[in-house]
Amino acid sequence: MVALFGVIGWAFIPHQATKQALKLLHYTLRTYLGIPPPPAGTFEYQRHYRYTFATVVLGYLIYTMIQGSNSMLPNYYEILGVPSSADDNSLKLAFRQFAKRYHPDRVGPQGEALFIRVRDAFEALKNPTVRFAYDRFGPDVIGWTHCSTTGEYLRHGLMQSIGYHVVAGAILIFYTAIGDNSPVAFWRYLLFFSLLASELFLLLAPSPSLSPSGLLLGSLTLPTDSPSHRTILHALFPRRVAYQHILFLHQLFLFLSIALSRVAPQFFPDAAKITEAMTHRLLQIVCASDRETSQLLHLELHSLQPSTEHIPPGRMLPVQPSEEIMDTLTVEMEKMIIEGQVKQEGGPFKSVWNAAVEKGRRLAAAAAVVVPTAAPQTPTTQRSWATLPRVAFSPIASPLKGILGGSPNSVPWMRGGGTPPPSTPPQPGIDRPNYVRARSVSLI
Repeated sequence: MVALFGVIGWAFIPHQATKQALKLLHYTLRTYLGIPPPPAGTFEYQRHYRYTFATVVLGYLIYTMIQGSNSMLPNYYEILGVPSSADDNSLKLAFRQFAKRYHPDRVGPQGEALFIRVRDAFEALKNPTVRFAYDRFGPDVIGWTHCSTTGEYLRHGLMQSIGYHVVAGAILIFYTAIGDNSPVAFWRYLLFFSLLASELFLLLAPSPSLSPSGLLLGSLTLPTDSPSHRTILHALFPRRVAYQHILFLHQLFLFLSIALSRVAPQFFPDAAKITEAMTHRLLQIVCASDRETSQLLHLELHSLQPSTEHIPPGRMLPVQPSEEIMDTLTVEMEKMIIEGQVKQEGGPFKSVWNAAVEKGRRLAAAAAVVVPTAAPQTPTTQRSWATLPRVAFSPIASPLKGILGGSPNSVPWMRGGGTPPPSTPPQPGIDRPNYVRARSVSLI
């Protein structure tokens, strides 16, 4: 049940803590440094979130690891106040000094529990075989009464220790099977086998108080110190013994496994996932642009309808204009194509066209100076495209039809080598709707 709550906690608590820490970070940057926080959903915001998440998880792991290391129970050597390499005489002397100060007859009944604990530690350590097993497997060896030799203690202890690695390996395989393919899985397996090799080294290393043959036969020799078997763990924790180093390695394995699974991807994100996220973001932008374009197109096409019904911009309705409206729209589009083609080309066509446009503008400006004194005009009603008269186009009647027919000579100004004159200005008396698209080139 505790493990289940731990898994649930690791799934939800880090994200909630990251959100609160990120809010505090952005508030600090905005208030004291004047740096505005990036908008949510941007890549800069995601980068801030990843780094904050990694910092929160890594800080909690370091705190948990330090707390677990400091809360580890003292070993028998620390209780007696002697180093782990002490001989039998040092153990006896340490126990006598402790008994003189903390015997129940001297300190009272409240010191009885401590005295019994230290006495059990002394009884276990004065037996070299039990001391060998205790250094490797901890205080549980006191209950292994069926073991009498070093080999029996070692075999039984290895069988007890292998269970941890079987469970850890099964969890790694299960996590790899249900998870995504990631290079982190390789480092987790490498870390697991490194832990297994380190633990076997600590368990099978020769004891200072036993000869190599004593590992199998239980023969005893004089205690000898062997500094060649010291490891970095002995340098970091000189007063600890092998079983405490193994417990620390288990904590370190858990720490590094979670760090590889949760922290490493935040600093080194997968390129495939980044590409997938960018593709998804780009697809959203394209869909939004397509929707806006469709709405604008429907709005333009609905504006050609003779009906005066108000159509909301976000409303997508099928456009079914009349044949007359389509003919008018076709003519106007043909004119726009011809005008655009003439303006893009250089040479005499463009110069003559510009001269005609300028002449038309001057004539229109001169006509606008004369103020008519005719009778007051009667109000005109707004007309739709269906009731507007056709405006003659001077260059050609239908140039696009002639071009599509495959015969350039069907266009009058192309056959004769001349230049198309500008379009006739619209009649001044027509009241056009405001939403009608303007011509690409105005002659007024």
